Amino acid sequence: MRDPERGNLKLYTANEMTRADNGAQSLGIPGGVLMERAAVAMTEEILARYGAPRRALVVCGGGNNGGDGFVIARELRRAGTQVAVLATNDEYTGDARTNLEVLKNLNVRFVERDGFEEELRETDLVVDALLGTGFSGEVREDLAELIEKMNVGEAPVVAVDVPSGVDGSTGEVAGAAVRADVTVCAHAAKAGCVISPGAEHAGEVAVVDIGIPLEADVRPSMTWTDAASLRGLVPRRTHAAHKYSAGSLLVVAGSAATTGATVMVSRGAQRAGCGIIFVVTSGSAAARVDAALTEALVSGAPEDEAGLMTDDAVEHILEQSQRASAIVLGPAAGVGEGGRRLVEGVLGGTDLPVLLDADAITNLPDPEALAKRSAPTAVTPHAGELGRLLGESTGDISARRLHFARRAADESGACVLLKGNDTLVVEGGRAAVNSTGTPALATAGTGDVLSGVIGALLSRGMPSYDAVRAGAWAHGRAAELWLRETSWPVESMSATDLLPHLPRAFAEVL
Repeated sequence: MRDPERGNLKLYTANEMTRADNGAQSLGIPGGVLMERAAVAMTEEILARYGAPRRALVVCGGGNNGGDGFVIARELRRAGTQVAVLATNDEYTGDARTNLEVLKNLNVRFVERDGFEEELRETDLVVDALLGTGFSGEVREDLAELIEKMNVGEAPVVAVDVPSGVDGSTGEVAGAAVRADVTVCAHAAKAGCVISPGAEHAGEVAVVDIGIPLEADVRPSMTWTDAASLRGLVPRRTHAAHKYSAGSLLVVAGSAATTGATVMVSRGAQRAGCGIIFVVTSGSAAARVDAALTEALVSGAPEDEAGLMTDDAVEHILEQSQRASAIVLGPAAGVGEGGRRLVEGVLGGTDLPVLLDADAITNLPDPEALAKRSAPTAVTPHAGELGRLLGESTGDISARRLHFARRAADESGACVLLKGNDTLVVEGGRAAVNSTGTPALATAGTGDVLSGVIGALLSRGMPSYDAVRAGAWAHGRAAELWLRETSWPVESMSATDLLPHLPRAFAEVL
């Protein structure tokens, strides 16, 4: 799925897939034809990846997901595989029943639950067609037992449309869930396969065409942010441009003990095309930051005995903001009562677009503190920071990432970027999943670079939703380019390694 060359990938919820399927049938395409095409294409994907396995076990639940499994079993048999099928329902109807009868006519071997473990030990491939795209909630006990046995087996597992136990619309996992090596989705990638924790269960995700006409397709409620979805959105400089028209960013960050974050935010903004950068940091840190940032205009602000900017700095910050077109507020600026008053003072004193990161988010009392603003606002929390803002545990945020990102966006009126392997961007009714990134980004300072990149795009006039999506994509892509160029282990990357690769990332969407 994380292929920068792959464009126009659609993300569907369960409801959207049902609507597209029903739309095709309303045009006269029988459901059985769609099932046949989906399962045949899925089998072709399996054979392309694994060849014809010697033995395969297909686990089929009820409904159309089980019907897909029956067709896959038939096609694997046709390719020369010795197939065994576990059918969990006593009765099947419609197209699923038709394809079950075909297997019986072909004398395909069926196994009972008491022989399931033995069959798992002998098989070379498991096909999970147990629960479908529309599943949500917790798997009932008898099916959970089958799932747990599949997960401890040695054979690779291919899931049909979505790993059983994963909510196909949200990625939530309430109980037992299949851990697939590959998930093959019909027509469109299911959102639950790319949103954590479901993404960790889906393995590699492939999408196969099943013949749904364009006339029956539906508009997805979520966007897969790839290069194709961003082309034409990032503004270009014209011949008449000057440093202020190219974007002027005010960075409010750092303290006496933490100057690095300020430098990383500013350098990230420079590489994202910002024309001029103003920096306000704590008074005792200003000289060191100024020495590190030869192209930026740095000034110091009042600080307390710990070297943290206080609310007395608000007047100076707002004065500096008169020359800016956007503000990045918060990285390494410190937390506490003084920090809270500083954040509230800046938010209430300017109508510029503001990006809040790190300590600025922690200093917010609640999402309503952002809802008071009419100007564009973006926040970039990780799960812990979002949990503090919403009064939820980090574990709950991680378990229901899309739900809480949407809640935060709704309550704050801001554009919310929830960091993670599946970085989510939500604003209003729109939601996007970022396609780029790597575990190499799990190192200090990369979030500061991200704030600078997004801040630069906001300063250049991009709407907040587009600026945040584009910044997240370019940030992740820069890390991927570093890995490709160096072939070094992911553990070796530092945040500064991103900087020379950001221009190359942006070049792919300009």
